[in-house]
Amino acid sequence: MPVDGLKGNTSISTYQNMDGTNLTIAGLEEKAVGNRGSAGVFLGIGTDFSKDAMAVLDFKGSYNYDKNGLFNQNLRVRNTVGLKSSATQIRYSPLSVNVPVSDNTILYANPHYVGKFNYKTDKWTNSAGIFVGATQKVSKNTSVSLEVQRYNLQDIKDNSDKNWGINAIITWTF
Repeated sequence: MPVDGLKGNTSISTYQNMDGTNLTIAGLEEKAVGNRGSAGVFLGIGTDFSKDAMAVLDFKGSYNYDKNGLFNQNLRVRNTVGLKSSATQIRYSPLSVNVPVSDNTILYANPHYVGKFNYKTDKWTNSAGIFVGATQKVSKNTSVSLEVQRYNLQDIKDNSDKNWGINAIITWTF
């Protein structure tokens, strides 16, 4: 992948699950961007506001199937080390869709597989999920994304609160 440039951003993300659990992460990301994808690193801190605070280190990659980036695959490996938790999570999406509906608005859908190893319990868990959302550019360097997420699609009949969430992300690009 020829590199077209480096792109940095800072972001605050909050993931609010309908069962009352949550995770909020803030940090910095630097990525190399090419015409068909990107590779990057994110370093931040996170909290669930009740029992844990953690350091977060993500490795991210994406590859566009088409020249416009409407269809892509992406991978994120998230490592967290906290006061009460320590885990590595792998999220892979074989087909994400990004549809620009105006100069400043993108709609997207990201079906994915998630595997997570918890180092404190020596337990591996995995599931399928999807998030759909919209990103709105609100200024030259600032965007806001809102998402709805469905967890544990492998148990499609369980529509309880634990399987639904609302996410919000504010990103400042530099």
